[in-house]
Amino acid sequence: MRSSIALLATIAVTNNQYTPSFPVGIVAWIVCNARKRSEYGGWLLYFHWQLYAGVLMTAFLFWTNLQSYVPENFSDNRARHYWFLLSTVPTLVLFLLQVAVSTILISARTWDLLRLLRSLILAQVLASLLAVVIDAEVFPNNIMLTLTTLIPYSCWLAYFYESKRVKHVFLLHDWDTAVEAIHPEPGMAKLGI
Repeated sequence: MRSSIALLATIAVTNNQYTPSFPVGIVAWIVCNARKRSEYGGWLLYFHWQLYAGVLMTAFLFWTNLQSYVPENFSDNRARHYWFLLSTVPTLVLFLLQVAVSTILISARTWDLLRLLRSLILAQVLASLLAVVIDAEVFPNNIMLTLTTLIPYSCWLAYFYESKRVKHVFLLHDWDTAVEAIHPEPGMAKLGI
């Protein structure tokens, strides 16, 4: 129950290019919580939901801000264009790599791929930190947007290192038996079974 409340709180407070908006977030919470006994349920399913919703949001934001990537828009200061690219392109590339690896992980549940995903998330956190430093100096209006990616990715990094589900699904491959200890069926828990 606490994880359900934490998930709902996360959905309510995070609103960035990688997180679905609040009404869609409630649907995500209902679906992910209902599937918490499945291998791909709970927070793990929410991570994927967030990634795929993020693809749509990122494509939309990239398309609407396409002119930001054109060097001529920085004609007054060419160096600002390079700083802009350094603060945005690495996070975009890392995001797309995470989507690719996560998609493969749905069917090929291997520990090596999971470690690759964790490395990509760590690289995303580091790229976001770099973007915060650049934004603080060159684009102060972008700091809040960058922080809204840094904070959730830091949380996801902790999740992929500490989650029991992740360990049982990708390393031990015994979720079918481990689920009873982690998420016992409501009726069975009352009976002591």
